[in-house]
Amino acid sequence: MNYDPKVIKLPSFESRVPLFLSGEDTPSQYLEQCISMIEQFEPEVQAFVTLNIESAKEAANLSSNRYSEGNPLSPIDGLPIGLKDIIETSDMPTQCGSPIYEGNITGRDAPVTAALRRGGAVIVGKTATTEFAYGNIARTRNPYDLDRTPGSSSSGSAAAVGAGMLPVAIGTQLMSSVMRPASYCGQVGVKPTYGAIRQAAIHPFSPSGEHVGAHTTTLGDAWTVLKYLSNHAGPVPGSYGIVGPELLPPEKKPLRLMRMYTPGWEITDQEVKNNLEIMLDTLSNLDVEIIEPSSDPSLKALEVEFKRVEWCIAEIAAFEMRWPFFEYEKAGHTHHERIDNLLKRAHEITLDEYHNALNFKKHLRDLFNKASDIVDGVIGLTAPEVAPVGLENLGHPVNCSPATCSGVPSLTLPLMTAHNMPLGLQLIGFYGQDSNLFAMANWVNKNLS
Repeated sequence: MNYDPKVIKLPSFESRVPLFLSGEDTPSQYLEQCISMIEQFEPEVQAFVTLNIESAKEAANLSSNRYSEGNPLSPIDGLPIGLKDIIETSDMPTQCGSPIYEGNITGRDAPVTAALRRGGAVIVGKTATTEFAYGNIARTRNPYDLDRTPGSSSSGSAAAVGAGMLPVAIGTQLMSSVMRPASYCGQVGVKPTYGAIRQAAIHPFSPSGEHVGAHTTTLGDAWTVLKYLSNHAGPVPGSYGIVGPELLPPEKKPLRLMRMYTPGWEITDQEVKNNLEIMLDTLSNLDVEIIEPSSDPSLKALEVEFKRVEWCIAEIAAFEMRWPFFEYEKAGHTHHERIDNLLKRAHEITLDEYHNALNFKKHLRDLFNKASDIVDGVIGLTAPEVAPVGLENLGHPVNCSPATCSGVPSLTLPLMTAHNMPLGLQLIGFYGQDSNLFAMANWVNKNLS
């Protein structure tokens, strides 16, 4: 069964808040819309591994009462949300897509979960993920075409939002696991600056490279939830959080954007390329200068180094995954070959080789910082393809890996299609300048929609 959820999209959370305040709508009624969509589409999409509907109804009722009294707890009070199933929840299992943790309830909330609850968010359930967000695939299917992949490890979060079952879901990204599924499932996806949101009680794989991000229907919802989490879950200790206004930063027109190719350009088909060219031509006609990386030595150096980012991410992950994966191995557990192959490298890699990869990451961030003197941001494809056919074919991370490796903020906008499937336009900002990236994206989104 194939269907198009665009026909019956769930209203965004930001569009409901004024109605909650006026009494024309309530968080309970909004949750019922989500539940109706879940009942209709979840049997085919299979975005969730755990649903907690009764608890969600109780939370929504409390939120409705607060709005009726004119006293919401926060900008996210009443927000129905899903959490990727590597994020600990005290009242639901955290199973990490692995039989090792089947039925596992830790009895505690991760900082992300606890902050959402304090703000009055309505946690609807846990969304499916690949094994430890890296290995064996989940059963989730793409809501735009059930024969296609929803993407990589944040697949359940992307599919839940793409099918209109939730307005927002939380994911994580080590290479492309927020951005690429968001592109495949036709939504906004955001990976903020590294360290902007605390990762404690989220199953580790490569802590120095993992990011907490969001899948949403609108830029406004993405900004609101990520800004809130950065303030109330806090950043990674020792890191800086997201600063800026409480709601979406006002539009800011970018004057110059570097065009990004990456090795993904070599595997991109012509229809995808053509649709990107249309976007770039439209921006040029709106007096946004699109800068070729070959036009400046420092931009060219940045583009050249994009070829090494996946090596860097994998090297660092191999060193950092030793705990807990050596312990799993000691206990006799086996994994999908993607994990096992990296685990072999984990036994081989030396501290000097780890340092070499860390030095490359710093070098790449320095090149991004240098580019900020020339351009306002970077623009390109979020993925070199639309969602591939077949659930085992997760697609390619190559377009998203540069921003992830360097830790700079990036986001994808659902502004394009190809082969009758969604296709994301990626914007990349500079380290710690998340507010500026959102302001530019706000302008681009309104002018290209």
